[in-house]
Amino acid sequence: MKYLMVVIALIIALPVQALENKPFIKSMTIEGGPIATKHFQSDDESFRERHGLAVVKVATEGYGNWGVYVLTPNSVDDPSFGAGYVTNPWTLPIGPTELELSGALGLVTGYQDYPVPLIAGQARLKLYEQGAWNAGVAMAVMPYIAENETTGKNDFGVVGTTPFLSVRYKFN
Repeated sequence: MKYLMVVIALIIALPVQALENKPFIKSMTIEGGPIATKHFQSDDESFRERHGLAVVKVATEGYGNWGVYVLTPNSVDDPSFGAGYVTNPWTLPIGPTELELSGALGLVTGYQDYPVPLIAGQARLKLYEQGAWNAGVAMAVMPYIAENETTGKNDFGVVGTTPFLSVRYKFN
């Protein structure tokens, strides 16, 4: 219900922003593809390591940056859906290109019977830019807590992804 209210607010705000001749959405980024993950934790891990990932991020004028994602199957063989706030990227120039570092904080489903916190970091390397479009590759890393089925104890770990495609359009 909360997400429906956000969507309704965005639909109402778009025409108002258009009347003021300001674009409500500054940029939209679409990312994803087939990925592999690697889990790093103190005990042995037996998680799924091949996935399909789709991410949509929207940077708004005055309302922050937001993202939604789908990972299927996730590391425990279920589909995951996540949504949350995305930080403004910290940009490091690297010769003719740049590296963007950002974070995300939100909620994700598919790991418990209820949504759990999502904390993630991402690095995005811009490889191509033409006008309002740019494309590159990105990688993500996330901490997690998982119950070890053999010991019944919780294990802390970090999971990282292989690179995936990232395309961004900046609205004028």
